[in-house]
Amino acid sequence: MEKKASLRVIPVKYPLGLKQMSGFSFLFLLSLGNLLHDADGSLWYVHAVMLTLLGGALIYLVVRRTALKAELAIAGGRLTVNGISMTGASLQELRIDRGLVGLLPHGKRIVPVRLCLELQDRQASILLLRWAEKQGVRVRQGTFMRWM
Repeated sequence: MEKKASLRVIPVKYPLGLKQMSGFSFLFLLSLGNLLHDADGSLWYVHAVMLTLLGGALIYLVVRRTALKAELAIAGGRLTVNGISMTGASLQELRIDRGLVGLLPHGKRIVPVRLCLELQDRQASILLLRWAEKQGVRVRQGTFMRWM
């Protein structure tokens, strides 16, 4: 009879992304200033489109942090992140930057946003590191980029 793998849920949440939010806010205000200053010019529609895209990105970041719930569960050799189930073989790297964890799948160069999480406690990071070690996933410490 096989032993069932215990399901361990790790408390996580989506990262705030202050650098991203400040960058988008700066560009949003810059586009707003350009739109208001050049209201009768020929490029007002370009500024309006940029304003809309940057405003949408800001709203997405705020809603993602406050309203959406992130989930990370480990069951044996499987890691489930927000309904996406992965094994150690499907991950290229586990990137860690202080409390921020990024899961880099094979074939990607930048960590997808949906696979970037903020760990709530130190025990969770130790549990995740042990899982990565057992699965043979390379762990890299330091800053990393994530893609919207």
